[in-house]
Amino acid sequence: MAAAAIEFQGVTKVYKRLFSDEKIAALSDVSFQAAPGEVCAFLGPNGAGKTTSISILMGFFFADSGEIRVLGYPPGDVRAKAQIGFLPENFAFYKYLTAPKLLRLHMALAGRNPAGSAGLIAEMLRKVKLTGYENLKIGKYSRGMVQRIGIAQALLCDPQLVILDEPTSGLDPAGRREVLQILAGLKAEGKTVFLSSHILPEVEQICDRVVIIDRGKLVRAGRLEDMLASGNRVEIAADRVPDGFEQSPAGVGATVERGAHGVRILVEAARKRETVETLWAAGCDVTAMNPLRSTLEELFLKEVDHQ
Repeated sequence: MAAAAIEFQGVTKVYKRLFSDEKIAALSDVSFQAAPGEVCAFLGPNGAGKTTSISILMGFFFADSGEIRVLGYPPGDVRAKAQIGFLPENFAFYKYLTAPKLLRLHMALAGRNPAGSAGLIAEMLRKVKLTGYENLKIGKYSRGMVQRIGIAQALLCDPQLVILDEPTSGLDPAGRREVLQILAGLKAEGKTVFLSSHILPEVEQICDRVVIIDRGKLVRAGRLEDMLASGNRVEIAADRVPDGFEQSPAGVGATVERGAHGVRILVEAARKRETVETLWAAGCDVTAMNPLRSTLEELFLKEVDHQ
């Protein structure tokens, strides 16, 4: 079995306020993994500890306790860094440079020879839809264009692990869709993507695994498919319900939604047979029955509200 691309084991990070004995636990015994080739969504409300976790992952901060491995190496190890593409949430580029010059600079910083890289840079600008702006200085870019060049620099050196913090920030709907297509391409190439975002419907379209933290603690982690299919309710569609159904044994606790073309009944899975038999016995026509699948947003809000 391949080693995890990212591994946190019992990671704790405590900040101490300057000129004070007050301590703030940014992370408390956090453990999770992301497998190679996965798109892993790293979610949490503001102040949950996401930025601290990513900073530790990148080797910018040190954890107070616990073990972290990145592509099999400790955080900050140059052997891991050489295989990582990183886009922070808040970044700034030299505004007097053009996009090709900026990308050549980043290739040099990564230890790659920028000579003869014109074709690679042109392809990267095409991928992020910045072709035609090669002579425009970055200081003249819109917010969305700056975000696109940030994604380009993260992908420039063909990394095995891509860490993106709010990659669709500042982009219009078409731009966000294009970023999702880029991420799908990375996944198809076997890359690992570690993604933090607040736009949960978009995250749901692309991710394989979800890690949710809140107030520095792990709330839930696992495969998205398993987490969304873990509900125990079913949806029953019928032409009508008999009078007094909500007060009957089969209807107690059920949710009945009446519409112009029939009714929608939500019940616990363990009671679906009883409910359908009650409807049939009353002469109602049952047209469909399906297990309910939660959305990532519903799951996230439920877990965070519970905390």
